[in-house]
Amino acid sequence: MLTCGLLLVAAGCATYNSATGRNEVIFISTSQEVSAGHQIHGELSKKHKILKGTDEAARLERIGQKVARVSDRQDIEYQFNLIESDEINAFTVPGGHIYFYTGLFRQLNTDDQIAAVLGHEIGHSAAKHVVKKFQAALGYNVARNVVVNLLALKAPGLGNVAGMGADGLMTLASSSYGRQDEYEADRLGIKYLHLSGYDVNGMIQILTLLQAQDKGGKGGLVFLRTHPFAKDRVVAAQKTIDEVKKKY
Repeated sequence: MLTCGLLLVAAGCATYNSATGRNEVIFISTSQEVSAGHQIHGELSKKHKILKGTDEAARLERIGQKVARVSDRQDIEYQFNLIESDEINAFTVPGGHIYFYTGLFRQLNTDDQIAAVLGHEIGHSAAKHVVKKFQAALGYNVARNVVVNLLALKAPGLGNVAGMGADGLMTLASSSYGRQDEYEADRLGIKYLHLSGYDVNGMIQILTLLQAQDKGGKGGLVFLRTHPFAKDRVVAAQKTIDEVKKKY
């Protein structure tokens, strides 16, 4: 009975995602996503030094908001956080929270390169890759609650996103994406770079830089965690650049 009910709900809940161009079933609402993001941000703030009021933080915010304004997704408030750390990383958590490590930030010479990293991360958020990752991990519990609440004629209420603790949420948010998601985030990042007036070649420069870092054995790069490798993404990115310039 639950399986049949779930199929009916899934068929009726598919909505068009303008970032991906696909009809998708998302059980986690925007308000629940934002709530989860606040929990994770609270944990990150306890464990890491997030720079505030510095020239670097202001630069990150300025570039990030410029790119975010052209995102396909405008139902969340994007927030850009600079973490004091030697790690060469950037990542996104639910609700539009984007984090950039100073280890990467201070290696980048231009606003275009910074915008490329942010465009990629905003792409993950716009395409709801983070939400889908949570949904896949929570799958059964989320689906069950949606069905039960709909049958009870209530709005879905998953509370703490199916009861996951903040540490679990943070771990899940920083886990790797699949091959398709990474390519899609690159594609969206290039689109947002172009629409916001930044040089789209910034994405090529970033992928080339991170490929060199990976070859140097430093590892741990969110951009390069699992496939596709940077060299393949450079080829795909160049093709996307050509397509974007023709379309927009």
